[in-house]
Amino acid sequence: MVNRHRHVWRILLYHGVELLGLSGAFFAAYFGRQWTSVLWGVELRPLETYLWLWPITAAIWSGLLWGFNTYHAFRVRSLIYHGFALGGVSALGVVALFALLTVLKQHDINRSFVGLIGVASFLLLFMMRMVAGGFLTHYTQKGYDRHYVVVGGTGPEARSLAASLEAIPGSVYQVRGFVSEDPAEKGAALDRWKVLGTFEEVPAIASHEPVDEVYLLPQEGALDRQRALVEQCEIMGITVHLRLAPFERMLSRLEIHESAGTPFLSFSTAPRNGAGLVVKRLMDFSGALAMLALLSPFLALVGLLIRLTSRGPAVFRQDRSGMNGRVFTLYKFRTMTLGAEKQRSGLEAQNEMQGPVFKIKDDPRVTGLGKWLRKSSIDELPQLWNILKGDMSLVGPRPLPVYEVEKFERWQRRRMAMRPGITCLWQIMGRNRVTDFSEWMKLDLEYVDRWSLGLDLKILLRTIPAVLGGRGAY
Repeated sequence: MVNRHRHVWRILLYHGVELLGLSGAFFAAYFGRQWTSVLWGVELRPLETYLWLWPITAAIWSGLLWGFNTYHAFRVRSLIYHGFALGGVSALGVVALFALLTVLKQHDINRSFVGLIGVASFLLLFMMRMVAGGFLTHYTQKGYDRHYVVVGGTGPEARSLAASLEAIPGSVYQVRGFVSEDPAEKGAALDRWKVLGTFEEVPAIASHEPVDEVYLLPQEGALDRQRALVEQCEIMGITVHLRLAPFERMLSRLEIHESAGTPFLSFSTAPRNGAGLVVKRLMDFSGALAMLALLSPFLALVGLLIRLTSRGPAVFRQDRSGMNGRVFTLYKFRTMTLGAEKQRSGLEAQNEMQGPVFKIKDDPRVTGLGKWLRKSSIDELPQLWNILKGDMSLVGPRPLPVYEVEKFERWQRRRMAMRPGITCLWQIMGRNRVTDFSEWMKLDLEYVDRWSLGLDLKILLRTIPAVLGGRGAY
């Protein structure tokens, strides 16, 4: 526990150093842009005009650095990983600054300067991580801050774990040896390690040689049998990692969670990266707000065209099932004739989608303008308001009507573990060209299981050519 607290303080201290580096990048971007004004053709205004952006830039980059988990397993990740992570952080940071300046109508702030902030922050942070990574590797190889490990078990999985721990870059882990459930194995050689004793002898082993962590892989017996050993290690300040064999084939992630003062072992398939989800929500809100501000004249024009070309309201409202079954009102530009929902029963025989979802390529209820709105996905833009309200996200499984969700199989409901979105893997993989409902659901589940801010960014970037090309849209 002492090591863990020390590690947290080191990360926080290093983050503080990176914030100082970001400040350097901010001023380097300003003076670099100022000194090259001849190339740009426009000279920057005085530095005082831009200083209010300094703390905002630091706050945005700080949130993204934590949100992308760029400090997790810092020592064992490659420079290539750090490069991609920092590139994504800098790109999103610039986009967030552009959106903020647009919303605040700060037209006097030079956009090339904002772009240079992104370039300078990426270069400076990457160089800092190169130096920090080299220092930590040298520091650990000299024997400082190395983690000494005892592996509980002697089977193939235990030996594979020991080899994997020592193979982690940076020489972070050193395996002292194994302990066995069978006393007869004591002293036996396993690969390049020895069996130091039995599970019960771990406290005695830790009394005469350094042990920071114990990995227990018991082969049989109830978990209660390991409790005494865990308690002894706890008393000695040794971290214990216990394999939960009965649950290891489950999809859920396991967490210890406390409710009403009582600890529970929690099973969840939904993403639990709190900081990442906060950043996702901030991106959703700022992105939707900026897009609504920019597109409001266009949205008003589309609404007027709908009213002029067909009877009925410009915006269609429908109850949809959101996160974990929450019902909300979804907004879309109306693309069908008035009363189209009542005509659905007579068209069921023409349904081209296998499963509870209803899709027809040449739906007779769609208006002439509606076909274009669907092809270009403009009909989805009113859902930006759903995003501001918190019903939806920019990226997530598409929300379906309540009456369709009621026909789901149990495994299909897991796609609702995340907030629904305007775009997801289904949209960039062909949309309505995927006619098997189960395949659609598998794509949604793949998104839920693999979710990260990086995946969201990738989907958003791939959505642009998919929408412009109208792939699978009708």
